[in-house]
Formats: sequence, structure tokens, C-alpha cells
Amino acid sequence: MVILGITGNLGSGKSTVSKHLVTLGATVSHSDDLAKELLQNDMAILQKLAHRFGADILDDTGVLQRSLLAERAFATEQDQQFLNQLIHPEVRKHTLARMHDAELQNIPMFVVDAPLLFEAGVDEICHSVLVIAADSNLRMERVLERSQISNIDFKRRDDIQLSIEEKIRRADHVIFNNGSLKDLLKQVEQFYGKIIS
Repeated sequence: MVILGITGNLGSGKSTVSKHLVTLGATVSHSDDLAKELLQNDMAILQKLAHRFGADILDDTGVLQRSLLAERAFATEQDQQFLNQLIHPEVRKHTLARMHDAELQNIPMFVVDAPLLFEAGVDEICHSVLVIAADSNLRMERVLERSQISNIDFKRRDDIQLSIEEKIRRADHVIFNNGSLKDLLKQVEQFYGKIIS
């Protein structure tokens, strides 16, 4: 089984690439979704977050107010690191369990879709890494179109990640997503065929 890490900066199109790889036969584990699950259900994590960022990040029923957490956790680099050090090891543990299940099912490719793939050290558990890259204006346009975040918010979240130049430098493969969706999907199909063979 090929273990592929996929990363790219905000709005680069990595989720589109991951979805298309599923249609080709891969299994994908989305690190962001796993992190969200943990933030909803893991009481130990929620208690540590409430201790650090204030009890009011949990509503009266104990449910995390994600926008309030984001506002506080992205405020400083130290806060961001605290959040990452709490979440990343758990995400990695769950990812490895999913990887094991996929191997038992003889899945040809297991994809770890992670925006912070290098930052979290997840590249260490992958055979190779694919970076999806796109011009920053195009990325911002895509993100503002699909979500409620502001230009400033986009910039702040984007600045937290490694630069795309550094990601490309560390990657084994790169797909540039500055064209049409059709063009992107064609590149993904060619890439999948090459890797699997």
C-alpha cells in the first residue's frame, strides 16, 4: 500500500485532489476532520483547552465554541503551538489506526490529507508527499468564496503555515492548481497512475 501525504496552503485545492483520489481507489484520512472530531468529543482535550483559553470557550452544555477558540488560539504563536501540541499527537494516533485498517483491506493507496503535514511531522509516516500549489491571489479568492472568513483572517491563517516554497522544497511531487478543475483532475489521474504502477 502506498502511503501518500498531501498538503498545500489554504485554498490550494488539496481537498479536491483528495476527493478525486478516492474515486480512483484511494482511502483518505482528513487530519482537519479528525481534529474537529477530537475537539467535539475528547473531554480531556476540552478541559485542557478551557483551562488555557477560558471556560467560556465551552457553552452551557459543554460543547466547544469553535470560532471563539480559533480567535484565541490563533492570537499568538505560543497559543497556536499549545493547541497543535495537544491535537497533533492524537490525530497521528488515529491516522495510524486508520492506515492499519486500510492495509488489512488491501487498499492500493492511503492518503493523509493534512494542511500542517510537515509542521506536525506527519510526513515521517508517509512514503512520499504531494504538494498542491496555487497563486496566493487565486487561493484567497477561492477561500473567500466558500467561507465566511475575512482577508485578514485568511492572511493570518496562511502565515501560520510553512511557505509554499518551503513545502515544495520538501515535497516529492508537486501539482500546480492555477488552471481549470478539469485540468487539475487530469493531473491527479496521471499522478495516481504513475504512483500506483
